[in-house]
Amino acid sequence: MADYSTAKPLLIVVMGPASCGKSSIGSDLANSLSIPFIDGDDLHPAANVAKMSAGIPLTDEDRLPWLQVIRSTGEKVCREQWDKSPRELGKLGRPAVVIPSSALKQWYRNILRGDAEVKDTTPPKMETVFVYCKGTPELLAERIAARKGHFMKPSMLASQLATLEDPSAEAGVVVVDISKSREEVSKAALDGVLGLLQ
Repeated sequence: MADYSTAKPLLIVVMGPASCGKSSIGSDLANSLSIPFIDGDDLHPAANVAKMSAGIPLTDEDRLPWLQVIRSTGEKVCREQWDKSPRELGKLGRPAVVIPSSALKQWYRNILRGDAEVKDTTPPKMETVFVYCKGTPELLAERIAARKGHFMKPSMLASQLATLEDPSAEAGVVVVDISKSREEVSKAALDGVLGLLQ
């Protein structure tokens, strides 16, 4: 059984606007740490996907249940690791999961941190850290235009950038520059997370 006296369960949220590489970097990070990865896009309610597919930006009211599901999914995945030995828990030695989410506003991030809107359960309150995939509007626009078959439309990028509240000054946030290669960004994310947890 995991020893929660020294380390809480951990949710790693890879965040940023559309096409910043959340899923790719999140998957790389989970693989490097040998912990589960769940794509936050897959947790959107069907109504949210329908709106975004139609090019309609989500409202705060739309996002709240999605954020709550991300948090509760993180808790569930960590609970499922409760009886594993530290050796079985990946390189962090504690229950952990990576879930990407745009997490554009500070209050969205606070939901993911487990603030009042989310009921925490046993095991003890899950710690949350963020990896912010930061890029210029021009780079993001170029990437989203090249992406095929995703429900997020290029026209919605401006709305996301207008909504974004930069998390760089918040505690528990690693900032990575997405203008570099995927390998460099993933390494910076891994090094940053390990540095935060020391």
